[in-house]
Amino acid sequence: MENENVHENANVNEEAIENTIADTSTDAKENEIAATSVKGTAKKKGKKKSKGLIIGVFAALVIIAATVVLFIFKPWSAAYVATVDKYKITAPEYIVISKINMQQFLASAGVDANTTIDSYDWNQQKNGEAIKEQIQKDTLNQLQENKIMLIKAEEAGVKLSNEDINNIDSTIIQQYGSEEAAKESIKIDYGVTYNQFKDFYKGLILQQNYIQEEQKNSKIIVTDEEVKKYYDDNPELFEEVTISHIVLSTYDNNGAPVSEGKKSELKKQAENIVTQIKAGKDMKILATENNSSATADNIEMTFVKGQLSTQYAVLADLENWAFANDVGAVGIVDAAYGYDIVRVDKRAVKDFDEIKEDIKSNLKMAKFTEEITERLEGWKKDKKYEIIKNDKVLNKLNLELYGE
Repeated sequence: MENENVHENANVNEEAIENTIADTSTDAKENEIAATSVKGTAKKKGKKKSKGLIIGVFAALVIIAATVVLFIFKPWSAAYVATVDKYKITAPEYIVISKINMQQFLASAGVDANTTIDSYDWNQQKNGEAIKEQIQKDTLNQLQENKIMLIKAEEAGVKLSNEDINNIDSTIIQQYGSEEAAKESIKIDYGVTYNQFKDFYKGLILQQNYIQEEQKNSKIIVTDEEVKKYYDDNPELFEEVTISHIVLSTYDNNGAPVSEGKKSELKKQAENIVTQIKAGKDMKILATENNSSATADNIEMTFVKGQLSTQYAVLADLENWAFANDVGAVGIVDAAYGYDIVRVDKRAVKDFDEIKEDIKSNLKMAKFTEEITERLEGWKKDKKYEIIKNDKVLNKLNLELYGE
């Protein structure tokens, strides 16, 4: 199967997001959505579900919403930047992954919040090399891994089931509201057809199916002793914190930031709420009185370290505050979505018997990840899977992406 299509939009990893906040399908309202839908649904006492192994480019595709990509791909839809064996790396794929990597770099580099992909100077040096050159290498490496895994899936006879295909259709349509809306939006946003878009999605699911088959057939063993040692050596990983919180959104009903004057009023309102909480007033009543985004019915959240920040980045400050404070502490988290008034209600380490099967499953996954990553690195050294660049197209694309 030749994979010539662009990656799926921000629908992936929905279950993880739903564990902490409600629907996050539109990037333009990201912070406002976070404010209006930060709810207590992070509270999960059952087992965590394994998401399966995601390698290289898959991690970027699954974890990062690609709504940051507004490039119109139409002029490049038939072009390709490289080949790996019989598989082409298309221009749309390269642009999408480049944009994701560029956005990741800006997020991790601590640049000014107003800096965009287009305004940043990608010719700046880091470790003796232009940043743009590093990202270009990383992007091609990720896409090479993507193609190798597709080849291995095909060689292993792994195929998509009818259920897989139906789920792909329903997932895309659910994201956009209707098939017609999906077709129109995909064409406008990506310059590719619905079927091209869907074919790339199929490739991702096929790779995941292959990885799951390999994991199922793996001979990896994790002993009870390993599980207990991991639990004893990492108590901080199994601590839960329960909070109650009231959110005052700094975004209006249209998703636009409020004025500085209004923001100042909200800050004073938040400080007044803190005073009332410390005086013993019921937080559920305060949530209702102050039109909190976290309403009286869902002001509580229970989570472990890393859960919120992994699932939704704008909640990282909330999580950090919760774990940095003792039971009974009350304070204000100045978050991207607004003022989050938080009280720590409970802290506890999960009982070993409650989570030992989860630990065993995660340790198996870690070992399997290491094993298949080593195999992937070995495949990349095989001349058969060498990446052959189409420099003419690649150079033109890089010029559009990074400028001179």
